[in-house]
Amino acid sequence: MAIMPVLIQHLSERLLRYSPVDWTTSPEQSKLVFMASRGTIGVFLFFAISGFILALPFAKSHLQAGPRVSLKAYFWRRLTRLEPPYIFWMTLFALVLWWQGTYAGSTLWGHWAASIGYMHNLVYEDYSIINPVAWSLEIEVQFYLVAPLLAAVFFRWSSPWVRRGLLLAAIVAVLVAQKVFGWVALPYKLTLLWQLQYFLIGFLVADFFLTDWHGPAKAAGSRTLDILAGLAFLAMCFTWSADLDKRLLFALALLIFLVAAFRGRYFTAFLRRPWIAIIGGMCYTIYLVHLPLLEGLSRFTTQLSFTNEYGWNLLLQALILFPIVFLVSALGFLLIEKPCMNKNWPQDLWRRLRTIGPSQAAEVSNTADV
Repeated sequence: MAIMPVLIQHLSERLLRYSPVDWTTSPEQSKLVFMASRGTIGVFLFFAISGFILALPFAKSHLQAGPRVSLKAYFWRRLTRLEPPYIFWMTLFALVLWWQGTYAGSTLWGHWAASIGYMHNLVYEDYSIINPVAWSLEIEVQFYLVAPLLAAVFFRWSSPWVRRGLLLAAIVAVLVAQKVFGWVALPYKLTLLWQLQYFLIGFLVADFFLTDWHGPAKAAGSRTLDILAGLAFLAMCFTWSADLDKRLLFALALLIFLVAAFRGRYFTAFLRRPWIAIIGGMCYTIYLVHLPLLEGLSRFTTQLSFTNEYGWNLLLQALILFPIVFLVSALGFLLIEKPCMNKNWPQDLWRRLRTIGPSQAAEVSNTADV
């Protein structure tokens, strides 16, 4: 459900930007507006989840004598699984902007090329004009490149105390380095240098998952984690900051939240509901398409209002726009992303093309003879 805070934040921003409503409470003083603005927490959850997922095969190899991870297969899988949907949607949105005449062609296609190459953050030191959410995907790619090396460094140790001590020390060291070297400034803020701690938290949870969590959590402990999950989320809302002390607390809260997601009682049961799994499976496509859709549609839908209260109008816009986002995402997932989940799709496609080619040539030849 990491995608939901992101959707709410981006919807809230467009409601405040385009709605003609004279709000009862000014946005600057509204607690609801503040909570909605914390949606980037969902991106940090994505980073930690990515760290967890990418760590698992390497950790199994080192800690459980699992099969050795082929780096060639690892990078090829990232490429064939994630690139086609990314290129498709970024190109489609660039074509829409070109058709609208929003940017000059040379400017637009320069940004497109940098975005497709996952270099926009570094080249332009700003969010992509084609799809601003791509900033986090560029950081994901940076982590994909270094994840095997980091896994070799941290999971080579047989002692859990050493592994976890090193990971905790690395998380703190990264946070301190960010403060000392001023990595809050651009372009560092839009690189792995400012975000690495979230992925390392995912590494730490992967360690717990593989070596300690062999059975169901005890009921008493899991109920406690349910409560801690709520407190941790609130803590993240109020500690998302560039200040070192708050960033340390944020990292701790994120770790607690992830542990509760796996070992809580009601929280874990909630996350295992089928509809949650369906949304989670589509989250990559949802993330890619939601902002352009909200930006384009909210200009019209925000002309509808219900009272002068921000909360009621946010709910109204969510009821109108979120079903559209989920419908488009579901179609995009089924038509574009899901086929790429088959790791052999490039070979299958090539085999099909080779089969079709000669048969079509023979058919053309026979037609010509007639």
